[in-house]
Amino acid sequence: MKYKINEFSKMTAIPKSTLRYYDREGLLIPSLRDQENGYRYYDEADFTLANQLTLLRNSDFSILEIKEVLNGIEEEGDLAYYLLEKKAFILEEIQEKERLMKKIDQMITVGEIDACEQKYRIEPHTKSAQRVITRRCTCPFDEMGPEVDHLYQAAKEAVVGELFTSQRELLDEKIQYEIALPVRQFIESKQVKNEIFPEMTGIRTLHYGDYQEIGQAYKVLIDHVEQHRLETDFSFINTFIKGSGKKFKGNQAKYVTEIFLPIKSFI
Repeated sequence: MKYKINEFSKMTAIPKSTLRYYDREGLLIPSLRDQENGYRYYDEADFTLANQLTLLRNSDFSILEIKEVLNGIEEEGDLAYYLLEKKAFILEEIQEKERLMKKIDQMITVGEIDACEQKYRIEPHTKSAQRVITRRCTCPFDEMGPEVDHLYQAAKEAVVGELFTSQRELLDEKIQYEIALPVRQFIESKQVKNEIFPEMTGIRTLHYGDYQEIGQAYKVLIDHVEQHRLETDFSFINTFIKGSGKKFKGNQAKYVTEIFLPIKSFI
């Protein structure tokens, strides 16, 4: 059977303007085109393809995505794999939107209670030398959970202090974090590196609350360095005095983080 565009539009519930667009994009080319009058004629295979197009469009596939899918379909069952992948992408987008909504809620709350300005006290401090096990990563600050797990699993009962991180900027402007856990003895494990963290003298302050506003603490220390003409490479060391557990975050408003900045000398 051959169907004119008016008939095909009614059969598929696809507007004629959209059918013409699909034709121009090479997505649904009529099986027959009258060379004299330019009329489009569609057949059963076109009807099947039109239904697939409608399914994909209703599933939020873009035109570029649809082209990729149609080029990859060789048999009827192949479409299901693309739909499953699309579902996974949508779930990932939802999770990202939920994270964004959480950040917005936090900013709204901070604005409502005007609590973003903490009173930071800066004091001189010396960090003693200590044995630690470490791992390094360039992952975002809030995605270090798996790296931290490796440290605690390797240390077991040998932990003798709070977890801390140091950071340095790489040549490609990425930040590399060294995550360190104080231990009482050498740990034999391929998952971690044993080091002696050297004694350091510098300045420190304490940040209370979650990590969203910890940049305020960095700013206070940086301003102090500039005002007092101190020499440092701004390699901050964060010690998590009270923070997230291995699995549960708990009440983030009660987190306590020490931010330490090693000082080389006065300029």
